Amino acid sequence: MKTPVLNQYFFFVFCTLIWGTSYTQIKQPKDSIRTQDTLQVKEDKLQNFVEKNKNNNKFNKFLYKYLVKNPRSQEGEETTKQFRERHRSFKKMEGKIIRNIHVISQDPFGYSVLDTTQKPEKWIERAGNDLHVRTKDFILKNYLLQEEGDALDSLKIEESERLIRSQRFIRRVRIEAKTITSSSDSIDLYVYSLDAWTIVPGFSYANKKANFKLRDKNFLGLGHDFSNTYRENFETKANSFKTNYRVPNIENTYISLNIDYDVNEANQYTKGISINRNFFSPLTRWAGGIRLNQRTYSDSIPNTLEIPTQHFKTSLQDYWAAISLNLFKNTAFFGSRTSKFIVSARYFNQKYLNSPGLDLDPYNFYSDQKFLLFGVGVAQRYYVQDRFIKNYNIVEDVPIGTTLGITSGVQNKNGSNRLYVAGRAAIGNYFRLGYFGSELQYGTFYSHGKREQSLLSIKANYFTKLFSYRNWKFRNFIWSDFIFGENRIDFYGDQVTLRDEDSPGISGFNSIEPLGTKKWITNFELQSYSPYSLLGFRISPFINSSIALISKENENLFKSKLFSKIGFGIMFTNDYLVFDNFQISVAWYNSIPYEGNSIFKFNAVDNQDFQYIDYEFGKPKLIEYNSRTIN
Repeated sequence: MKTPVLNQYFFFVFCTLIWGTSYTQIKQPKDSIRTQDTLQVKEDKLQNFVEKNKNNNKFNKFLYKYLVKNPRSQEGEETTKQFRERHRSFKKMEGKIIRNIHVISQDPFGYSVLDTTQKPEKWIERAGNDLHVRTKDFILKNYLLQEEGDALDSLKIEESERLIRSQRFIRRVRIEAKTITSSSDSIDLYVYSLDAWTIVPGFSYANKKANFKLRDKNFLGLGHDFSNTYRENFETKANSFKTNYRVPNIENTYISLNIDYDVNEANQYTKGISINRNFFSPLTRWAGGIRLNQRTYSDSIPNTLEIPTQHFKTSLQDYWAAISLNLFKNTAFFGSRTSKFIVSARYFNQKYLNSPGLDLDPYNFYSDQKFLLFGVGVAQRYYVQDRFIKNYNIVEDVPIGTTLGITSGVQNKNGSNRLYVAGRAAIGNYFRLGYFGSELQYGTFYSHGKREQSLLSIKANYFTKLFSYRNWKFRNFIWSDFIFGENRIDFYGDQVTLRDEDSPGISGFNSIEPLGTKKWITNFELQSYSPYSLLGFRISPFINSSIALISKENENLFKSKLFSKIGFGIMFTNDYLVFDNFQISVAWYNSIPYEGNSIFKFNAVDNQDFQYIDYEFGKPKLIEYNSRTIN
């Protein structure tokens, strides 16, 4: 029987969906890039006031000199029409020889990728640029899929621009091809880029613990990500340290190197190194990787012996390789070039150097295992450009495509072998009412002819077209995950929770209970894109809600207790100021075990939880079930 609170919750969700869907039917801007950039922006009255009265007093002079960024930078945005015309020009120059490649890399503040004559005017912009190390030209060239002397390939150029745009140290990028003379068979390629401000310091203090963080996402202008965190506990005099160094692209090979080390206050550590090359583009021919990892940690296994925590030590060796072949012989058409047949293989060896005894682990779940996996599949994937999804009026690359694949292999664990078989199907595209993506997976182990630890996983995500109410823009987002485990082990390690870290989970939900073998989580979000700004900060409210069901194998999922969350937040995005974006939020939970009922948490909801379905078929994986198993 539904309580009044649940009735109000469902009424709120219903009204949100009906209101959003109704506006998706009103006049839509013609997309494509899918959504045009015709957002009418309200005047910032406070900024105009400061600008007009900047010489009246020292405070206004300070605001104008150090905080207000010249709005001329907004005029440097590439319009949808310009974007489309520039990409069409690549096709007109198809086959021409690339004579030279010129890279024009700009500092973060006061510059534009459209107007190269634009310079920073304010002292704080110039100071910020002086502190910034600009991306090296050869680093940007390393992300190009074409070299000098190649025949221009429009698809490779568009992919190169997307790959540069996907790097977190780049804010804007534009590639242009210019003919040398009208009759020439050669062209020059120009790569214009605008760096992002990449140095991110952080400090927090709570419960007699101080946290210091410093991260540079473009270390020394090399595109490397270097992150360090130090925490001091003034009560216990213990400390912790975490460092990570990542090279995303070694010498134009798209091979990445990642080194990480983490030690906590209890002297428990994680250390590892990995080398990987994914199918970073639909045009990629081969992929593979190596991962070596060792970890010590503590976990709480529910037990009747009143033992609060158990200590673990594991080591992992993980190797994989894959090759991609054209599915069709005729590669003259775009769709044919991005349709691939993929064959892959993987071997990993996990060892438990320290694990609970049989008193706490009667099924010997935490034990050594070796796994040999093979994958065969077909995939067609590419990207569509859109705006106003996760960012404000910035071109974003939305993955669309179709994937069909089979994964099979043998697991050796506890002195016996088991066959593993799984299948995966995924599809995503834009439709009349917006973007829709879905994924269906089913996998099971076979032992002595019987199915064991079977798993059905269904994912779906959707967002509407951009819709309008007066001068505001909105999108609705919905994403849902259904996990159904069958013949699972009746043990903590082989069960699911609603914890945030046990993906999919509820953001801000940290309890290990309830436990189950099946769960269904659905999230709703209404994101606004505001025409109003305050001192250059655009104030964009969002509403985020989640409902979840979880139950054990012998229980009816749809008769289990409903867990829900409703959150409200405001995202501050800046167009005029030098500072980074930030957000504030609050969330209400109807119930969290061991914490209580009707709970409020601040900054527990994030409007970036929506994730695209991956249409890549590469490394053979087990279907994701919980955070305690390797996939």
